[in-house]
Amino acid sequence: MRSDKSTLVKAALATVLGILSVPLAGSTEAQAQGAAQLDQPFPAYNPYPPLPGSVPPTVLPPDLQSEVLRVRREVQTIFGRYFAEWQALTPPTLTGQPPTLFPTGYDAVRILGGLLNFDENMSPFQNQACSFCHMPYAGFSGPIPSVNLTMVAYPGTFRDRAAKRTAERYTYSPYFAQLQYNQTQNLFFGGNFWDGRATGYKLQSADAEQAQHPPVDPLEMGFADTASIAFRLTSASYRQLFELVWGADFDIRWPANTAEICGIPQGARRFGGSPTPIALSPTDRTKANNIYDHWGQSISFLEHTNDVSPFTSKFDCAQAPTPCYTMTADEMAGFNLFNAKATAIRATLTADPRC
Repeated sequence: MRSDKSTLVKAALATVLGILSVPLAGSTEAQAQGAAQLDQPFPAYNPYPPLPGSVPPTVLPPDLQSEVLRVRREVQTIFGRYFAEWQALTPPTLTGQPPTLFPTGYDAVRILGGLLNFDENMSPFQNQACSFCHMPYAGFSGPIPSVNLTMVAYPGTFRDRAAKRTAERYTYSPYFAQLQYNQTQNLFFGGNFWDGRATGYKLQSADAEQAQHPPVDPLEMGFADTASIAFRLTSASYRQLFELVWGADFDIRWPANTAEICGIPQGARRFGGSPTPIALSPTDRTKANNIYDHWGQSISFLEHTNDVSPFTSKFDCAQAPTPCYTMTADEMAGFNLFNAKATAIRATLTADPRC
């Protein structure tokens, strides 16, 4: 597994260097057209043509294409870092009963989550990773300033299609509970996404189920079938790591047109509204579904780690066993006010016979 370690690391670095040499879109129409073709297999179509005298002249920011290419370079660079980290990892082995990956299993799962999160191959045009809308330096939310100020929602694998809302942050999202209704307060709590539609009922993790939505959202990564994830992972450079962590079964009989289907975004008329256009046997569909569940669990695991949720805020530092920050007088006043109100609410609930 590691006999070609140096070769693979060199290949990863060469890929990153190649990515960094992609030219940005210029100011002329011809340059912008060329940049668009680098980003998707056909020129971008602007459904919002400028109107004379209108302010703003168009919904799409004028720097959208150059900013998309910038973020893509950053995504691919971080993918290369996770790939190199995997190649340098001491391989864990199954140890004990029940077997667990030891001694580097934790890092193996964390690295796998990073590779999945920053892999652009997980979209029809191989131009959109999950992290495109969740970059580390933007608090794991949208990284394009002009989009944040205008469109708000981020473009998907089709650059002229935008998602429904601004991207929710990854940080601490694994700690959201499963969706539940509190009868005392008559409110819903838990779930993931702004509307809580990732309930967590199946995987018992709202965060893991959130990760399963964007790959098949027609306005985001845009696959027509969840099995497309398993198909693309079959030829992924890190497939061995996925198999090591999950013991996944990739022995699936893929129909001859699978690659074609995986390259066509959801919404194509030829699919006739079918959510499963890849014609798999029941056994193979179960294998693909299991891989898709492990996809979500892997990304959720990454978000549990210090890579995404390090608990290093000023409040965390102030509450640490060995404090590394002292709250200001105003911060302490706010903290005491919060505690006082929380205590009053707790007393009210305790007195309520329904509680």
